[in-house]
Amino acid sequence: MKKIKTEKVMASVTDYMKKRNLEAGTSTGGQTTEQQAGVLGLVSPSTPNSFTFSTTSTHHSHIDHQYVRLKSWMMEASEPCRSELSQVLFPLFIHLYLELVAGTGRQAAKKFFVKHYQVFLVNRDYENILSQVLNAATVNSGDMTSSPVIQNLKSGKYMVRLSELTLNYFLRYLKATENPTLLQIFNTYIEVEVDDSGAGSTGAVFRTPDASGQANGLVNGHTPESVTPETMSASAEGMDCTQEELQKVREAIARIKCSQPTSPSLCVYTVSNAYNGLSCACVNAEGRYLSCGFEDSVIKIWKLTPPVHNVGFRKTSSVTGPRGGISHKLLACDSSRLEDESNGLEEDEKDEDTVSEARSGGRRRNRGGELFALRGHSGPVLDTAFTHDSTHLLSVGEDTTMKLWNLELGQAVAMYRGHNYPVWCLAVAPLTMYVATGSYDTTAMIWATDYTYPLRTLAGHTQAVDCVAFHPNGAYVATGSSDRTIRLWQITDGDTARILLHHKSPVNTVAFSPNGKYLASGSEDGTVLVWDLAGGQVLSELSGSQSSSSNIDNVVHTDPVVGLSWSPDSALLTSASSDGFVRTSHLRQSAIRELNFDSEGIPAWELSEVCQVQCGASTNGSYGGNCGQLLHISLTSHNYLTAVTALDVER
Repeated sequence: MKKIKTEKVMASVTDYMKKRNLEAGTSTGGQTTEQQAGVLGLVSPSTPNSFTFSTTSTHHSHIDHQYVRLKSWMMEASEPCRSELSQVLFPLFIHLYLELVAGTGRQAAKKFFVKHYQVFLVNRDYENILSQVLNAATVNSGDMTSSPVIQNLKSGKYMVRLSELTLNYFLRYLKATENPTLLQIFNTYIEVEVDDSGAGSTGAVFRTPDASGQANGLVNGHTPESVTPETMSASAEGMDCTQEELQKVREAIARIKCSQPTSPSLCVYTVSNAYNGLSCACVNAEGRYLSCGFEDSVIKIWKLTPPVHNVGFRKTSSVTGPRGGISHKLLACDSSRLEDESNGLEEDEKDEDTVSEARSGGRRRNRGGELFALRGHSGPVLDTAFTHDSTHLLSVGEDTTMKLWNLELGQAVAMYRGHNYPVWCLAVAPLTMYVATGSYDTTAMIWATDYTYPLRTLAGHTQAVDCVAFHPNGAYVATGSSDRTIRLWQITDGDTARILLHHKSPVNTVAFSPNGKYLASGSEDGTVLVWDLAGGQVLSELSGSQSSSSNIDNVVHTDPVVGLSWSPDSALLTSASSDGFVRTSHLRQSAIRELNFDSEGIPAWELSEVCQVQCGASTNGSYGGNCGQLLHISLTSHNYLTAVTALDVER
């Protein structure tokens, strides 16, 4: 089989040399030329392992491009080729990283590592090797050969088991794409065992030569003497743990599912001495910026200092989908990974501040504090909202207009007209750049930031539209009105899909659950409702009449509800009212068997309290001496709540 591999590799080399106008063979004197010898030595299977690093091009962009293209090609392959080729990816990644450390320096190599390492964290042995290599490259960046870990990697080989079909498929790719760096690593550090038995792969096995020159194999991190039948069984099934370990993990997951959910942390920001009349507030999805609209037509932007538990979280670089592209949750056990990235993040933030300073005409931006005072409205600013990338801000006001602000320049770049009366609220769609606004003129409008006129006018309410919210799929928008109704609209044609009737007072706020099944609404009398969108029915109600005013420890909401926020799994609902109380409730089916179904045979649901916090005094001073008001609450992409309160809002 090794002979077959040698012939196929040499055939690929011959084709590669022909494309480079090189001829395989000997010169007139019977000796190969120096250039031919270099290429043949690069890919010849008989070349011994060496401690030296590659002399091929190690430019960061070239290697990153080759690796990304290889991953995309593997993902497009059909089974079983895709599963077999996945073994090759980890050895290639490790040695490409070492090539970058030796050739281009630690900074470029670190960018490559941080960009691609997450896919290997599902394997504990791979994760352990990554940690060792990263530490070795950091400590011994000046002399890579002095590290025992890297010496071990450079002297040994990864053995992978491929079928003849998969091997031919991979060789054809290397020949067609002409990747000399990948070809050298594949030939020097990867040993292929051709196996057409279809027994399956145990993953890439690292082998180091012993004193006698024989190879010592490691099966998923175990030496042959330490391999137990359970380990071999787990390896045959493609797992990196035994059945007992897997069972313990399953039991832990079951206990977590049955336990009481934990309320997210709450970070409260207070605007003091709001003598010019604070009318609205908004925090962006990452919890980095705060915008406040005032009655004197000014909008102020602050850069927020992140809470202690947020230190180490990376900034989201791209936004894809309604969840903002977040696919990996960081836990306490990830602290080592966070520390590895902290230095690079600080440098990135410095570069970002430098660029922002240059774009803003040399104005220095502090790491915390006021950034801009935006002026352009001719009346009170009634609502603001950040775009998904937080580079722009949208605002509406009493002057009937909506404005788009560039936060890099601190200037208004567009103004939108369409409403005839003050615009109370606005919302940005999760998947597109659609924007919805609600006005005192009883209509809601759908906008696109590319056009200064509305695309749709949603007419049907009989009084002012006080709140708007987009469905997670971006195809529907909900509006709440002073006429005590909630309407669900289709964005494509502007038709009404649902009319929800149950509130007894004006609806102040609405919020869709991330799974798109439920809608929460809060009203002026402190009532919170959860709706089933499929049936248009109320699932659960949280009313101020359910609690006694004398029992402050278990108060629901007695003042108007000003904000609602769902947890990412749609299990927890956080509601906030202007009395300063923030209540987190767990939406679940009723635990009482007799009440498990209502009169219509629909399972009964309830909002059971998980946590309750008072972060501000009531406007009438009933729970504190200072007057204050809670204006905003939202859940950031890092899974903690932010609330904004204001003092001295009533002059």
